[in-house]
Amino acid sequence: MDEEPRSFAQWLEFLRIDRAHGAGQLAQLALRGMIDQARVVSAESTTDLITTLSAQAEQMAAVRPSMAPLYNLLTRWRAQLEQLHDADLAQARTKATERGERILIEAAFAGDRVADHAAALLDGHRTLITHSYSSTVLKTFSALRRHDVRAIVTESRPLYEGHQMARQLTQWGIGTTLITDAQLGLAVADADVVLVGADTVLADGAVVNKTGTYLLALAAHDKGVPFYVCCESFKQADTTQPHLEAMPPKELTAPDLPHLAIQNIYFDVTPARLITGWIDENGFRPNR
Repeated sequence: MDEEPRSFAQWLEFLRIDRAHGAGQLAQLALRGMIDQARVVSAESTTDLITTLSAQAEQMAAVRPSMAPLYNLLTRWRAQLEQLHDADLAQARTKATERGERILIEAAFAGDRVADHAAALLDGHRTLITHSYSSTVLKTFSALRRHDVRAIVTESRPLYEGHQMARQLTQWGIGTTLITDAQLGLAVADADVVLVGADTVLADGAVVNKTGTYLLALAAHDKGVPFYVCCESFKQADTTQPHLEAMPPKELTAPDLPHLAIQNIYFDVTPARLITGWIDENGFRPNR
């Protein structure tokens, strides 16, 4: 996006159609949008401001139901709003903004810590394979780029987020092989380890991520390749029943044929039994 949207409706539409950012980044952008609203939304009193912002944050969190971090960060901010009833309207706007900014700083720091822990765990592994685009995976590669690491990256169809990943890795001088998603079963045998991000970590440890992650985990399990998930703890959900978003069928550029149904589900679920371990800002948790 060339410019940040300013109205609430523009923020909702941006979040709804965005495919360029991972769940953690999108959650932080959503909170950034609500911080903007705290500054400008019409309100006649502090109570009116809190009620309006809380309703907007709830609506914004629901726009991408497959991504737990939107709900988690915005819910955390909404709880902070409830502490502002004793402030006057101007003070409430300032404090709502400040507390949102503090949450953003903490979220960014968590992402950096995840990458630090992942890099320490994976140091010594020469070839990493990953799927889709993850800011935490990218930060991990950045931490490892002086350690002669190599990457295998999927295109991540239909919108090819893997191209964005490959572009950054090659700019850092990391040797990168770009493959079609269909080659995962072949390519995983050439990797020392799998590292993926997550849009949501379910209560049972299963991971919701870009469609194809489950297939990668199955292939890794078959080949005996460790499969690690790295993401911030604010991506954890308290449910085991995720909502898997379907995106517009036109993204698949399929032929217009009679009796043809087109399905474009963006996320799948990788069960915990296929995951070697989880890495968050608190460290590494092996699957026992």
